[in-house]
Amino acid sequence: MLPRTGPIANPLPPATQSQTEVLRILQREQDRAIALLSSSPLLAGLFVSYANQAAVSEPASATPSPESEEWKVLQNVIVTLQEAIEKLKLENLELVKELGSAKAFRSQVSSLEAVNTTQQDDIKSLRAELVEAKDKHDQLMVDFDVEKAALQIRVLDLEVCLDSCMITE
Repeated sequence: MLPRTGPIANPLPPATQSQTEVLRILQREQDRAIALLSSSPLLAGLFVSYANQAAVSEPASATPSPESEEWKVLQNVIVTLQEAIEKLKLENLELVKELGSAKAFRSQVSSLEAVNTTQQDDIKSLRAELVEAKDKHDQLMVDFDVEKAALQIRVLDLEVCLDSCMITE
């Protein structure tokens, strides 16, 4: 076990420590803002436009002190931006879910289209077979009618022959 010593003293004076913490917060928020801007070209364009307007209208100023009203406004802006980032993350997650659903739906539609195409081909094939069968049926009916007529003529001939044979006897 290590010997216990007193609390670790911070080598930085309080004002410097506060500034370091502020710089760390600003860096973290800057990283978040960059990530947000890189994910949205429209937002990036608006930001660049705003930054250009701000650069033209205001000369560069020093970082405000933590006690100033401007500092409080900046903190409020940071909080607002963090909330906006969280909302955008949630919206992004929902869009990703919807995209996944849309892809699954598109996949189902594609498979149904493939089945439909196969069925349409089957229907065309069956219609062709039906036309062929109908043509064959029509030809058989014509042949049947011709053969029936020939048989009726033969029956009449036989009846005539039978009648004439009976008369001669």
